[in-house]
Amino acid sequence: MQHFRVALMASAIGTLCMIAPAHAQTTAAETSASTDSTGIADIVVTAERREQSTQRSALSIQVVGGEALEKAGVSAAGDLTKLTTGVEIGVAGANSQIYVRGVGSFAYIPLQSPGVAFNVDGVYVGRPDSVAGNFYDIARIEVLKGPQGTLYGRNANGGSINLVTNDPRIGERSMDLNLEGGNYSLAHASGAINLPIGEHSALRAAFNVVQRDGYLSDGTFDDKQQAARIRFKTEPNENLTIVLNADYAHTGGRGGNATWRPRRPGADPYESITEPAAQAYKHSFPGSGLAPFTNTDRNDGYQDNQYYNLSAQVDLRLGFATLTLLPAYRHSDIDYLTYDLGARYRMDKSSSQTSLEARLGNKTGNLTWVIGGYYFHETQDGFYDITPGDVPVPFFGGAVLLNQRIAFKPKTDAYAAFGQATLGLAPGFRLIAGARYTHEKASVSGTISNLTPAALLSAYSPTGSFDGTTFKAGFEYDLAPQSMLYATYSTGFKAGGLNQTPTPAIATFRPEKLNSAEVGIKNRFLDNKLQINVSAYHWKYKNLQDARAAFDAFGVNFITFNSGDATIYGATLDIIAKPWTGGTFNFSGEYAHSKYDRFLVSTPTPLFLAGSTGCPTTSTGPGGLTTADCSGFQVARVPKWTFTAGYDHEFLLADGGSVNAGASVKYSSARWIGIDFVAAQRDDAYAVVDANISYTTPDSRLTVGLFGRNLTKSVYYTGGVATTFIPGLFAANIGAPRTYGARLSAHF
Repeated sequence: MQHFRVALMASAIGTLCMIAPAHAQTTAAETSASTDSTGIADIVVTAERREQSTQRSALSIQVVGGEALEKAGVSAAGDLTKLTTGVEIGVAGANSQIYVRGVGSFAYIPLQSPGVAFNVDGVYVGRPDSVAGNFYDIARIEVLKGPQGTLYGRNANGGSINLVTNDPRIGERSMDLNLEGGNYSLAHASGAINLPIGEHSALRAAFNVVQRDGYLSDGTFDDKQQAARIRFKTEPNENLTIVLNADYAHTGGRGGNATWRPRRPGADPYESITEPAAQAYKHSFPGSGLAPFTNTDRNDGYQDNQYYNLSAQVDLRLGFATLTLLPAYRHSDIDYLTYDLGARYRMDKSSSQTSLEARLGNKTGNLTWVIGGYYFHETQDGFYDITPGDVPVPFFGGAVLLNQRIAFKPKTDAYAAFGQATLGLAPGFRLIAGARYTHEKASVSGTISNLTPAALLSAYSPTGSFDGTTFKAGFEYDLAPQSMLYATYSTGFKAGGLNQTPTPAIATFRPEKLNSAEVGIKNRFLDNKLQINVSAYHWKYKNLQDARAAFDAFGVNFITFNSGDATIYGATLDIIAKPWTGGTFNFSGEYAHSKYDRFLVSTPTPLFLAGSTGCPTTSTGPGGLTTADCSGFQVARVPKWTFTAGYDHEFLLADGGSVNAGASVKYSSARWIGIDFVAAQRDDAYAVVDANISYTTPDSRLTVGLFGRNLTKSVYYTGGVATTFIPGLFAANIGAPRTYGARLSAHF
C-alpha cells in the first residue's frame, strides 16, 4: 500500500513537471471558450445511467459544476451544505453524516450505513468515513433528492450524491494548476495534466494537497489532506470505451471536535470542549459527577486515515444495446481520536469493499431502457474505545463500564437486479416504469471489554438477512418544446442491520423504507434566457433508524433502533436567468414541512435522567421503562425553509481579458440538529454569504482572484451528540467561520 501511495503521488506531480515545456505549443484558440453566451447551456448528467439534460429528466436534481465547487472552496462533503438546498451534512469523527430532507444516517459506529448513497464515478462508497479525499478535479456533483431505489446501489433511500471526476480527453494535451492561500494558514494546491497517448487513448493525472490550521481554539477542525488520482481512457474502436482509475488519499492533522451548546457564558463560539474552561463548565452541570471525565481535558485528538481505490468502466456497444461493466475495489485504514462525542472516542479499523455492476441499455425510437445486476461485498476489522472517565465507578453492582473497548468484524454481501424503461406512447407523452430487488446478508462478531481494569465483558455474534423490492412509476409530458411536466411515485429501501450487543432483543434493526410522490414542471423561456423549474413532493418515511447512546445488559453502548415514522412534504423552486450579457442569476429554494408521526425512545427508569429529552415522558414504574414520545416534533435536520441565491457578472475588457465578480448566500431557517429535542439542539436561522472577484488574461491561461467566505461571520451548527450522563449539554459540530484569501489558476 505504501508503494501504491508513493507511485500515485509521483506520477501525478512528476508528469506535471514533464509536460511543462510543451505548454507553449498550445495556442490561445485551442484553450479559449466563448464568454459571450446569451443563453442558458444544457447541463448533461448521467443520473439515470445515461446522458441526458437535466431539463429532460423526471428528477428532483441539483447540479454543481466544477468551477462553482472551486470558487466555494469545497474540499470535503460538508462544504456542499452551503451550495445545496434540502441537504444537511455534518461530520462525526471521520464520518460524513449526509441527510437529504431529513433522511440519512448518524453514522458514528462501523455497523451503520448511510441513508443517502454517495457515488464516485458510478461506484458506491459503502463507508461514511471513506467519502473524504475525493473533492478535486471534479466535472460536477449531482444531488438527487428522493429515493433512487431503482437504478442505484445500496441505501439510496433519501437520495444520491454523485461525484463525477474529469475524464481523460483523447487528443488533448493540457495542464491545470490551482494555488490558494488564506487565513488560518491555508495553503492549497491542486492540478491535473491530460496527455494523449496515440490516436485513441489519453491519460489524466490529478493531485490535491490542503494544509489549513484548525478553526477551534485547541487547533482541531483543521484540514490536512493529500490525494492523487490517475485515469486512463482508451477507445480502440467506435464500439469500445475503457476507463481505468486508481486513486489514493490521506487525511491527517488534528481532525474534528465540538463546542458546547449551550455555550459557556462569555466564551468564543469556537471554544473547543477540551479547553480547561470548557471542562469546568461541563462539571458545573448536574450529572457530571457520575464519572470523573478527566480525560476529556486532554488535547490529543488526531486523525491518520488512508484510502486506496481501483475501478474501471467498460462500455461495449453491441448494436442493439450498450453493455456497461463497473468493477471496483475500495480499501480504507481509519485511525482517529476525537472528543466530539463529549467523551474520548478512538477508532482504529480497516475496511475493504468489492463491487460489480453490469448494465445493458439502449435508446431506440420511443423506448429507452436499462437492465442490470449489482454485487457488493464488504468486510471490516477493528475496534473503538469510549472512555468518558479515567477512574472506575460503581455501575450495576460494581462493574466498571464507562471505559469500554468494542471490537468488531462485520461482513456484508448484497445482491440486486434492476431495470427501468421510458416508453413513448404518443407524441410528447412518455411512461416511466422501473423496479429493483435487493437481498443482503450481514454478520458480525466481536467483543466488549472493560479497560480499567482490563476485563472481557461479553462476546456478540448476531446475523441477519434483509430483502427489499423498490419501484418507480410515472410519466413525462411535453407541454411545449421547452416545457416538460412530470409526475413520479417511487420507493426507497435502506437495509436493516446489526448492533454490537449481546442483548438479543436489540441485536438487529429493521430496514427503512420511503414512499415518495413528486410532480414537477421544467421550463425555458425568453429565447433560452430564463429557466424556471418547480416541483412538489410528499414523503412517507417508515421504520426510521435512530442511533443513540443507550444501555444494554453490559452498560453504555451505541445502539440503532427503529424509533418511528415521519411525514415530509414540500416544494422546490429553481431559477436560472441571464437577463443581460455577462450576467447570470441563480436561485434554488425549498420548503419542507415535516413531523414525526411516531417517535418513541425507551430507557430503563433507573437510568433515565430528567432533562435528557425535551419530549413528554411516561413511566411504567421504578423498575420499568421511561418512554419519551417525540411524535409531532419537526424532523431533525429538516429546516422549513432553505435557499441559495447568487449572481455572477463577467466584464469584458478592451484588451480581451475579463473580470468576473460574484456573490452568493445560503439561508436556512431554524432546525433541530439532534434527536433529543432539548433546547441546546435547536439551532437558529442563519445565512452564509460568500463573494469572489477575479481577473482572467486575454489568452485565458491565467486567472488571479480574491475570495471571502462566510463574510458576515455567521455562527451555525451542522449536528452533534448529547453528552452521556449530562442532560441538556450538547457537543455540537460548528460551521466554518469567516475565511478569506487569494487564488491563482493556470491553464495551458
